[in-house]
Amino acid sequence: MTTPNDTDFRKAMSHFATGVAVVTAKGSEGEQGATISALTSVSLDPLLLLICLNRASATYRAIAEAGAFGLSILGNDHKDVAMLFASRTGDKFGSDVIERSADGTAFVRDSLVKMHCELVETFQGGTHALFMARPVSLELDENRAPLLYFQGQLGITL
Repeated sequence: MTTPNDTDFRKAMSHFATGVAVVTAKGSEGEQGATISALTSVSLDPLLLLICLNRASATYRAIAEAGAFGLSILGNDHKDVAMLFASRTGDKFGSDVIERSADGTAFVRDSLVKMHCELVETFQGGTHALFMARPVSLELDENRAPLLYFQGQLGITL
């Protein structure tokens, strides 16, 4: 074993296959959204999950201000949506890939899971922040495969 540097660590972590999701929130800079793969369940009692975002991102600021976010877990047919929300350009909210809940929260249309989450606690970790949140409502579509991220590639079938 060797002492890891940032390049080795990033490569090693790319070997951990994850699902892909989009988070959205509205803050003082307007509606923001980002593609994430850092998402995990934390607890069933109480219900808690954790997401991770770069603290320099507008989506981080929107979630921190709003105290809530929308979470859409993407299906394997959402690669283009994942790329759109991973970019810093483009109209993320003006297209037909977005649908809104009764309160106006943006979700990805036809995602596997749509979940409203309320922020419980924020932890700082280097360049990133971890948002612990409580799901307050959800909708499931259990009949499709997830979009996977592995070794820097989207849409990998394992």
